[in-house]
Amino acid sequence: MNLEQIALGLGIAGLACFAWPILQRVRGQIPAPPPGSSSSLRSPLWWAGFILTVAAIFLQRMASQQAAGL
Repeated sequence: MNLEQIALGLGIAGLACFAWPILQRVRGQIPAPPPGSSSSLRSPLWWAGFILTVAAIFLQRMASQQAAGL
């Protein structure tokens, strides 16, 4: 398993963390927050998605630099 595959896996996991609450709201499983509320930005799942996405971008950059021979 190389860095590109790890970065792809982290990117998919990060996207899933972002998309899961949205899909639950669309399906009607959880109620939407009241207007003007920023509670979604404080969600641990949102932060996990953010961190996984940043890690995936960082690893992808490292993999592309290794492939270029820098």
